[in-house]
Amino acid sequence: MGTSKKYSLDDRYLADHGPVFLTGIQALARLPLEQLRADRRNGLKTAALVSGYPGSPLGGYDRAVAAAARLASDLPVHCRPAMNEEYAASAVMGSQLAAMQPDCLHDGIVGLWYGKAPGVDRASDALRHAVYAGASMRGGAVAIVGDDPAAKSSTIPSSSAGVLADMHVPLLYPGDPGEALDLGRHAIALSRLTGLWSALKIVADVADATASVELHPERIVPILPRLEGRVYEHAPNGNLLTPRTLGVEQEIFEVRYQLARDYASANRLNLVTVDPSDAWIGIVSSGITYREVREAFARLGLRSDAEIEACGIRLLKMAMPMPFNPRTVRDFARGLSEVLVIEEKRPGVESLVKDALYGQADRPRVLGKFDESGEVLVPGHGALDADLVMGVLRRRLGERLKDRLAPVREPVIATIPPLPVSRTPFFCSGCPHNRSTQAPPGALVGAGIGCHTMALLMDEERVGDIGGLGCMGNEGVQWIGMSDFLERNHFIQNLGDGTFFHSGQLAIQASVAAGVNVTYKLLYNGTVAMTGGQEPQAKLGVAEIAAILLKQGVSEVLVTTDDVERVKREALPPGVEVWYRDRIVEAQERLARVPGTTVLIHDQACAAELRRARSRGRAPIPAERVFINHRICEGCGDCGRISNCLSVQPIETPFGRKTTIDQTTCNFDYSCLEGDCPAFLTVTRPDPGSAPVVRKDAPGLVELPAFAEELADPPRIVPEEEFAMRITGIGGTGVVTVAQIIGTAAMLDGYHVRGLDQIGLSQKAGPVVSDLRFSRTEPTSTNRLGAGQADLLLAFDQLVAASEKGLLVADPDRTTVVGSTSRTPTGEMITHPEIELPSPERLCERIAAVTRREAQSWADAAAVTGDLFGLSTVANVFVVGMAMQAGCLPVSAHRIEEAIRLNGVAIEANLAAFRWGRLQIADPERVSRARSRVAPLEEAESEAPRVRLPPVIEARIALFDVPEADDERLRLLASELLAWGGERAVLAWLDVLDRV
Repeated sequence: MGTSKKYSLDDRYLADHGPVFLTGIQALARLPLEQLRADRRNGLKTAALVSGYPGSPLGGYDRAVAAAARLASDLPVHCRPAMNEEYAASAVMGSQLAAMQPDCLHDGIVGLWYGKAPGVDRASDALRHAVYAGASMRGGAVAIVGDDPAAKSSTIPSSSAGVLADMHVPLLYPGDPGEALDLGRHAIALSRLTGLWSALKIVADVADATASVELHPERIVPILPRLEGRVYEHAPNGNLLTPRTLGVEQEIFEVRYQLARDYASANRLNLVTVDPSDAWIGIVSSGITYREVREAFARLGLRSDAEIEACGIRLLKMAMPMPFNPRTVRDFARGLSEVLVIEEKRPGVESLVKDALYGQADRPRVLGKFDESGEVLVPGHGALDADLVMGVLRRRLGERLKDRLAPVREPVIATIPPLPVSRTPFFCSGCPHNRSTQAPPGALVGAGIGCHTMALLMDEERVGDIGGLGCMGNEGVQWIGMSDFLERNHFIQNLGDGTFFHSGQLAIQASVAAGVNVTYKLLYNGTVAMTGGQEPQAKLGVAEIAAILLKQGVSEVLVTTDDVERVKREALPPGVEVWYRDRIVEAQERLARVPGTTVLIHDQACAAELRRARSRGRAPIPAERVFINHRICEGCGDCGRISNCLSVQPIETPFGRKTTIDQTTCNFDYSCLEGDCPAFLTVTRPDPGSAPVVRKDAPGLVELPAFAEELADPPRIVPEEEFAMRITGIGGTGVVTVAQIIGTAAMLDGYHVRGLDQIGLSQKAGPVVSDLRFSRTEPTSTNRLGAGQADLLLAFDQLVAASEKGLLVADPDRTTVVGSTSRTPTGEMITHPEIELPSPERLCERIAAVTRREAQSWADAAAVTGDLFGLSTVANVFVVGMAMQAGCLPVSAHRIEEAIRLNGVAIEANLAAFRWGRLQIADPERVSRARSRVAPLEEAESEAPRVRLPPVIEARIALFDVPEADDERLRLLASELLAWGGERAVLAWLDVLDRV
């Protein structure tokens, strides 16, 4: 069972036949390649231009397109990320005009614009001009629009359908990655046919989705309708002056719109999927909402088309809701007594359905946002999922079909109390915003767009009194409207460098022109980090920015940084001072006394990008490590308050709560040293260029061959024909990567796969939830799990698993649990060490209360992998191995190992971790014996085991006259230092400690 041909991850972009595993973003990245290949088969020499501005849910799209273009180097795909969305729209407009020039190198250029909903708003004028200029017959222009109806990673919830309709842009709405690819092809064909731009509405549940997609060169063969028997010909024209534009507008309404409707009909984009002859009610929905409607029917007990049909229910799936075709709805509504429109946000389609049926002699009742009594029926806020839609369907179907519908079941999460602590997004370890967002006491501060927006989640005494969050590029302009009406006469505005280059520099100019007293904190970290680490377009250095700002009338520019000498070497304008970062509050206080607009540039590299550069050998690894002596530490938390760093973590010891530095996440920021604490010490490695790696002599690798072939796939205790799982973890620890490994393995094993990575801001140390659904027969309706639907809860983090979101999918009769009991402090605990995590035992009991008690498997995965491999970054894969051997994963072990190899990262260590995870279930004693050999233990009368050290260190420690418990803590710390600095460093530290 499963695929027999050799599979490569590159197949997602290069293959033409067979199954591939795609995310929504990767499907959209494949789109221009697939279109150019189809054009070549049809004898056309075309190229593609992709331009836009990144933003969730389309964050990372530009990098995916660039990666795809590098693989398919024979295809002329040009990826040009823009400074902002409006410039990108004009660039794509230019790609269509280029086709009309006599020296054009190609028959046509496929133009793809991308941006999230706020980008559509910002670029609406540029997009409107591009629509009126038109698309070429052999090119086509498509706007890929990232909508975020639940505001997962946006400041406000959004839907762009109304704006696009007003701009005369046909809208196609896919419901999964496969449909994103297919409807993308249709969007290009539609644009070529009509000369209009078209749009793809991509919500987070599609962009962040994963799916197995079956490829074929003839998968999409557009049917092109004719206009009165002839091919409609349109030539793009940039002459956008009246009266010509009035003629274009008339042509759009009278000709092109009808051609677009004809295209939708000819290609069955708006399809009646269930059509009983005796239907009494019809339900209309689009895109992801249609899939949630089908899932809601399945949970109500109506899983198949035949079961829905038997209930007299007709379904209309609108893949292209705009422009609207009244004939489609009139045909759909024949004989119905009621039409129910289920759509997100505003009642756009509902209003059009009412218009289409108005005046019909036998028109049905049309309901949507409200029922016949005026009560809310389909919410117009947030997102619509199957759990919510189920309630809507019960209200309309319950009285007539009550004997056929599944009974109501209360979610099990309603039976247990809320957790006292939760995991929320937080700045990365060593993040420059830990320092740059600090503000003077009582300061009125404006938040801004970017990672630093998380200042809104921090303590007010640290980041100031937040006085509003405006849209991107308008940061600080709100002060122009506030300043005349407040006693305070100064405002501080946080502004990211990505936003500065996008449009924010105009806000500074506006403040100068208005003559208000404001200090802009320009947070210069060199990266658009929120959307995946892109470099800002048209990036300038600190010196150039300072010079420009002073020329524009800024009163004073001051620079703070973590590397004063580096910045001083730049050719800064006269009078621009450079201070060390610990004076950032003082710098703001000084600038507040300067009349007019001032700018504080905080120059410090993005910690996440610096970490990536170090791991790839592009940046040196500092030689110095920071440790905390637990014998001296009082656990006061002052170091956490000073540094605001996630690597400065509280830890429970036999002597109470202390603080430790998590060496696996430390980014060498050293801000924790700025407190006045005698417990801190630093160790300098003799080989600073090396990074912690898997020890080649670690038992996790050395002993691997001894049992690699011994373990057979276990009997399954979960269903194998149709299976659903939820993975819970912490952002930044590889949860999404593991989900893709499992999903790829399932596809290779012959399953249809649907998945959803629910991340949003969570990639910044917050909660991450990934859902996966496998089916042997046909793809599941939706990729999202609802109440009680999980067969497996895979808990990489216990706290997230025990949260309301984690346990929503639990069922006491269905859900098995496999997870790690490793404890990771929340961001709140860094600055508030008095807050405690619930114990692993308490969390285990909380989870067991609403899942299958007899099917629970737990281990401290970080501790086990730390002992076996010398690092805990493979802990998640270790847990996957546990789930496999516990019979809780229906995928074969060799397929998971194949997917690990395909992933191509730390293959040896991850394979070993997976197999040791299996052994943790099959033979836990064997795992314990292996761990004991990497950190030899000997029995002692005390509860704590005794750590063995090299004889010379043992002899030196023997000279200390300390109680036995303190002696063991001394040995533990010495063993940590030994791993980093060697014997000489440990002996030197012991000498210092002896003198103290």
